[in-house]
Amino acid sequence: MTVKSAYWLASSLKAKEQIPEAFIEPSTNLLKEKVWQVKTVSKIRVFLWKSLSAALPTTDLISARGMRVDSRCQTCGEETESINHMLFQCPFARLVWASSSIPYPNGGFDEGSIFTNVNFLLNLSGSQRIKEEDKRAWPWIIWNIWKRRNEVHFENKCLSAVELIHKSVQEAKEWYTAQETEVEWEKAQTPLLVVSKRKWTPPETDWVMCNVGMEFSKNNHCVGGAWVLRNNRGTVLCHSRRAFSGVKSRDDAKLKVVLWALESMRSQRQSNIIFAGEFGDLFGALQRPQAWPSFSYQCMLMEKELEGIVNWKTKVITREANRGAFFIAQSVIKYGLINSYVAKGHPPWLFELFVNESRSL
Repeated sequence: MTVKSAYWLASSLKAKEQIPEAFIEPSTNLLKEKVWQVKTVSKIRVFLWKSLSAALPTTDLISARGMRVDSRCQTCGEETESINHMLFQCPFARLVWASSSIPYPNGGFDEGSIFTNVNFLLNLSGSQRIKEEDKRAWPWIIWNIWKRRNEVHFENKCLSAVELIHKSVQEAKEWYTAQETEVEWEKAQTPLLVVSKRKWTPPETDWVMCNVGMEFSKNNHCVGGAWVLRNNRGTVLCHSRRAFSGVKSRDDAKLKVVLWALESMRSQRQSNIIFAGEFGDLFGALQRPQAWPSFSYQCMLMEKELEGIVNWKTKVITREANRGAFFIAQSVIKYGLINSYVAKGHPPWLFELFVNESRSL
């Protein structure tokens, strides 16, 4: 016997003691395969796979690896914090599931098997008795239960059950909205993609790019604006969304969104920045004011907002190269997401879009 095989045997015996259900029950390979088909963001699918693979740092698994830690659940004080306890059996988790629209299994969630409980949730998609919107949020609920556990441990934050459910439902709604928008976009753009497949291109080294998106509703006189700040590797540094009301024309809408984006970058003290968007007239007037005399007033406003920004450029791009910012702006008009905000990174519901764009560089 080699050292490697001896270590494997010892690890297997210890795992069998700690999670006997993984050895008593049928193979979980099929269950893990189903996890990769769950309709949610990639990080949550990875989290579910780790949950089934006993690969989360709960105190029972940390103790099993020989580390001295307080094995009690930091949420409820029970003696052992297992993955199944944290996600389904802890009183707080029970309250979340009971308060959500997700149906309980007969007799409640299993006290000893994470596999049984996840299998129940995975099978909800095939149920005809449950409304679609009621059963699609469970991946975000289970993810946010885990996130709350870590926030309690490390950040002293403590969402209530109602806040956690609301957050999960909203994130699920935004993600599904993005998928529907993506499908519609692809259908609308199919003829154009044959001619040109221009995609997002990164700025040069030591520069950042601020993609600016806008959507205007003539009927409601409402504008959705968004900007996404990315570095030359395609990583989203931060993004923002804002709703504007009482706007009477598309030209006024474009000016408001551009001025807001310029002011945002100035207030963040950004430099070496490229402003990119579908604003050919405004950007053209800014670069060559003598060629756009009728835009002198707009130029004056834009130049005022640019004061203090060291090294800036503008770039006129197609919507295909500006999809991320456009989708965020469109969510204001199409889906009524009028809450304005600034946040680090990209929005969770557009995770795959931004990651795929950065990977293709």
